Amino acid sequence: MIILRGEERLSTEEVMNLVGKINGLIYARVSTTDQAKKGYSLESQIDKCTERAKSKFNINEDELIVLVEAGGMGDDPNRPALNYALHLLEKGLGKKFIVLHPDRLTRDNTLQGVISRKIWNLGVDIDFIEFEVDPNNPESMLMYNIQGSIAQYNKAKILANSKRGRIQKAKKGEISSFNRLYGYTFNKETDQLELNLDERDILLEMIHMLLVEKMSCTQIAKALSKRGIPAPSGKVWYQTTVARMLKNEAYLGTYYYGKSRVVQSNGKKKQVPVENREEWIPIKIPRIFDEVIHEKILLRIEELIKGAKGRSSRDYLLKGKARCGRCGGAAGSGITSKTKTGTYKYYSCRNKNVRGFTVETGEKYVNCKGKNWRVDIVDEVVWKWLKKRIEDPSNFLKEILDEMSDNKKINDLKQKQQQLQKEIKEKENEELNYVLLFGKAKINEEMFDTLVNPIKEQLSYLNQEFKIINNQIASVENNIDEFEEMKNNLSKYQTVIQNDALEMNKKREVLDLFVEKVILHEDDGVEIVWRWQDNDEDGHKKQDRVQAYGR
Repeated sequence: MIILRGEERLSTEEVMNLVGKINGLIYARVSTTDQAKKGYSLESQIDKCTERAKSKFNINEDELIVLVEAGGMGDDPNRPALNYALHLLEKGLGKKFIVLHPDRLTRDNTLQGVISRKIWNLGVDIDFIEFEVDPNNPESMLMYNIQGSIAQYNKAKILANSKRGRIQKAKKGEISSFNRLYGYTFNKETDQLELNLDERDILLEMIHMLLVEKMSCTQIAKALSKRGIPAPSGKVWYQTTVARMLKNEAYLGTYYYGKSRVVQSNGKKKQVPVENREEWIPIKIPRIFDEVIHEKILLRIEELIKGAKGRSSRDYLLKGKARCGRCGGAAGSGITSKTKTGTYKYYSCRNKNVRGFTVETGEKYVNCKGKNWRVDIVDEVVWKWLKKRIEDPSNFLKEILDEMSDNKKINDLKQKQQQLQKEIKEKENEELNYVLLFGKAKINEEMFDTLVNPIKEQLSYLNQEFKIINNQIASVENNIDEFEEMKNNLSKYQTVIQNDALEMNKKREVLDLFVEKVILHEDDGVEIVWRWQDNDEDGHKKQDRVQAYGR
């Protein structure tokens, strides 16, 4: 029996050799990484599914592949083990797909239908040990859909109850979930923060360095690293880490729960800050310093910032536009070099210049290594590129128009629009069916709410998606009018850029109309990303590549 966990994959040769030899796939999932570490749930699923394969289908262990999803959320369509299982089925490995229960496959009713249909369309049977389903039986499919709705509803209830529980604990002064705060240790038994005396002493020493010894945050980071004092996260003390720690108002004796929340963005979860302080829940913790010291810290750091700024350089074209081709970080002007022929300025990656020091050695830590790029050469190449584009705008305008009014794009959006309309209609009919069942007293009020609430949530989501698609279609169609306006104004830009004495800020204004970003590469290649062009099939904007010829 082959067991693949998470991102583990077979080679192409191995897959080809297994065709005709593998008769079943087993999919096992646990919902959190904590469950995954315990392992009992996964092992139980694998054992039961293996026994099912043997007893019901006469499939031996050497004819099975087990795909294990440790910590995969049931409503996530991008689970690595599940996606690879579907890939193997498409390659002809297995005619039986064995899962303990439908909620192990997914806890989203819509996703359940999509995955199930995909597997059945491949000619593969789905066998749930704890739930019988027959894709050719309408009653069986109705119960399957009901089960999916209940699983989704239960998940939503669990999340809502968990969130409510965390909030209630916070209001009682207890911390249910905690990101590390230097100077404190989290007591799991009391759900309280307790002083870490060693770290508290380090923090107080940092304050003394800042206020009494008049050291900068960079100097403090270097001193701590040389002494081998562990950094809060990792083996590097950063200047920004020191500044952030010293400014943290939690050390005044109040920890705030709810300063951020998790949201969905492009199908992924991410944390965003909660701007309204009234939504934060204050929790009292041991104080390390008082308001007077905190105010002095803020004033001292502000002095350091003002003293380090100096005069900002304005004589470079790609302000806010340049990106490092090595790591993708922002690149700015500021590095200079004096030679016999003069003083030259360079674009340099911000990650290359970050002020961090390795613990124990105190040596400077560099996130991004490599060359810098001569400002005068890069600016000249980019400006010449733009002048050439605008001086002969016929092809340039045609490419922009093709991008802005792409018929394929409009057709794709309208197909999505039609698909959403179909899904909305199906959900509305599904809701109506439950209304009829309730009216005929086939289901009680509690069951009705359990079945209909998830559908209402899905309808709300689908209607929102439908609105977004409509706005996108309108935006694409309106681009034609924007294009005509741009075409009429282009003659003005043609006149402007012919002025060799054009001030740098005016050049940047013109550049901003046409260019989104400029990527600088190690081989002196320069990739210019147009502002108007939309993402290609790989999710990248189309680029023009030119050569800067030298540093």
